[in-house]
Amino acid sequence: MSILKNKWYKFFLYPGSTVHYIYMLICLGLTSMLGLIIPKYLLQLNTTFDNTELFYQTIFQFVLIYFGIYVIRILYQLVINFFIRDLMAFVRNEVYKIWLLHYEGKNEEGIDHDYPQGEVIARIMSDSQALRELVTSGAFGIIIDLFYVFSFLVGFIQLNKFSGMFLAGVEILVAMLLIWGGKYMREVFHSVRKSKGLVSQAVSNVVGGVNQTYFTYHGNYGSKKGKVAFDDFLSKQLKANNWDATYYSMAESLYPLFLALVVFIFPYSQITEAAIILALVELIQRSINPIKGIAGKITNIQRALTGLTRIGEFTDDLGKHQTTGEKVKIPQISFLSLKVNIESFHYARFGEKESRKIFYLRDINFEAFRGELIGIVGLSGCGKSTLLNLISANLTPQKGNLTIFTENNRPYASFPEDLAKYREQVGIVSQDSHIFSESLAFNITLEKKPSDDFYIFWEWAREKIHYLKVWNIRPTDQINPMALSPGQKQLLSAIRSCYLKKTIVLLDEISSALDSELELALREVILLIQKQSLAIIVAHRLETIMEADTILVLEDGRVVGQGRHKQLVESSNEYKRFIDQLSR
Repeated sequence: MSILKNKWYKFFLYPGSTVHYIYMLICLGLTSMLGLIIPKYLLQLNTTFDNTELFYQTIFQFVLIYFGIYVIRILYQLVINFFIRDLMAFVRNEVYKIWLLHYEGKNEEGIDHDYPQGEVIARIMSDSQALRELVTSGAFGIIIDLFYVFSFLVGFIQLNKFSGMFLAGVEILVAMLLIWGGKYMREVFHSVRKSKGLVSQAVSNVVGGVNQTYFTYHGNYGSKKGKVAFDDFLSKQLKANNWDATYYSMAESLYPLFLALVVFIFPYSQITEAAIILALVELIQRSINPIKGIAGKITNIQRALTGLTRIGEFTDDLGKHQTTGEKVKIPQISFLSLKVNIESFHYARFGEKESRKIFYLRDINFEAFRGELIGIVGLSGCGKSTLLNLISANLTPQKGNLTIFTENNRPYASFPEDLAKYREQVGIVSQDSHIFSESLAFNITLEKKPSDDFYIFWEWAREKIHYLKVWNIRPTDQINPMALSPGQKQLLSAIRSCYLKKTIVLLDEISSALDSELELALREVILLIQKQSLAIIVAHRLETIMEADTILVLEDGRVVGQGRHKQLVESSNEYKRFIDQLSR
């Protein structure tokens, strides 16, 4: 994909970047001004040997100029450091936000997510890390060096037009050749990495790694395919080493080559003053380091651009999916009911492609109202979690829809057509609910500065949920997710849904054992949610659904029983088997 096509450069226009760019331009402008006047002072220095006062005055001016250049470079590097820090934070947050807001679901191939969370985080961290390498490698220093050299060249052209323009043309040509060579080196190193990957595959079952495997006699254990991979890797690595040595050797030999060019053009330059010759030599010395820097840093720059290009491709691909959008405030509606009509949903369960079995969920029809508690039960593998994921809009049915109705029985949002409007009304309390390493107040409100309403809500919740008093946790306490039990995480997540007043709250009850106080607390918070919302829970405990308004009994992806606890005990054999399993 083209670099311009995926618009990676959009990341450089983050909030606050303008200030950084202004400071950079100021530093570059000041450096250019100083570089422009240096040739004049070099000439003056070499023409004032006979005048001690003027000579020392020029020396002092040089000290001030180079001190100024030193200070400007320090300020420039500080600006770059802050710029990269903010840029990396923006890129990582922005890409992660785009991923969070986009929609994915299982398809017929059984793919749950094109980009699992672990892979996304690793990819974002890895690709954006190249930006930091630009700072640590000093690649940004090339820019200020090039500005300095360019202004120095302009200043020298004013002293001797022929020599200055000739040298400027040669240096530009050399820089372009080095950039071209660096681009080719990137291709060479890329082929080495690819070849090494093939080697890694070939030796995946061999302990000891590439070196030991290749140089150790292994009889018929090492395949011919592996030997081909080893030979290919070593030949490409040798080619890369040769290119590396040749490339940097040429860069190191630029200084004597430039001096030879000075000797070559001397008869045509009409230089009559020794001072101009000294200024010319000084110019070569000053310009050689940035040009060599291009040779050394071009790979880092290309690596960074590759990282940004990959990020751009990633966000472009996410843009092809549906998205829930981003809203500051979720509208409160006069919720009446949720009508579920899932005619068919199927996907291939994980396994070898040839042996995958298609799982079907079909003919799921029910309507649930505000203030009700709906329980979903069944033996393992019957489709409980799949149904919950369909109701939460994490999965899309092949046939069917789910519709939210407001008062007067008016349709408000229908999934999958109105994905954003539907999803913003649904809260999910899963077995692995996400808790942030932030204050308790932030984890409940998802706001840095909670309003006074939260503190009123928290005191009310403490009165209603006895466990919160026993836990003795306060709104200002910093939460360490690693120190919380699964039950405590789910409790906080449920309280969050209660505070945010979600219209529909879905709970996937923790199957592992809980202490009695925490189990009671979770049931208490479900009752609080039930008073203002529709609560739907995948239950693993009989106590949770004893008082449920409706219990759905699933078997092999179908509803085989529906009613209250007492009714199902008398009429549903599947429900009886579920109860028997819980009592074991």
